[in-house]
Amino acid sequence: MPKVVDREARRDRVAEAIHRIAAREGLEGVSVRVVAAEAGLSVGAVQREFATKDELLHFALRASVEEVSARFGRFRVGPVALTVAEGLRQVLLDLLPTDERRRAQTRIWAAFYARAAVDPVFAGVLAELDAQARGHLRVALEYARDQGELAPGQEPEAAAELLMVLMDGLWLTCARLPEGADLSPQRAAVESAVRLVTA
Repeated sequence: MPKVVDREARRDRVAEAIHRIAAREGLEGVSVRVVAAEAGLSVGAVQREFATKDELLHFALRASVEEVSARFGRFRVGPVALTVAEGLRQVLLDLLPTDERRRAQTRIWAAFYARAAVDPVFAGVLAELDAQARGHLRVALEYARDQGELAPGQEPEAAAELLMVLMDGLWLTCARLPEGADLSPQRAAVESAVRLVTA
């Protein structure tokens, strides 16, 4: 059992190290040697888990996907939970870089998106996340339609696609913002999107 715990702890340290490096320097700054130094591990300890830079990056991408998915999973809509409008608003606002962790994630995701344009493995991981997010949005919007919460003229599938585009746009826009930037325009965009798709 201790070996399993040690391995998981080591992998967590590696993931955190990759995120810090990528947030500071982009994916170009990630290497086995640099990650080992950042994580406080030996190069050999990192290489036993990840033989190449690509393996490190794929692992970091999946860890980031899991973290964001877990955050989104906290928001529930339904009769004894949030309205669809409230749920959408909270999910979208949660993407904004309001703290150091979220600022780092926007920059990391922008770098991953750029890598996905030329790397089919990265593209596949992002496609999995997109399919999952699109499916959750469609279910929520179908529920909104059934409850009379979907705006007139909106179709769940098209509205889900609109929100996917908005989420991508928010993250890519926020990745370029300096620390401490005023996020009022992005919050206003979220409010506008929520009003557009919900009654």
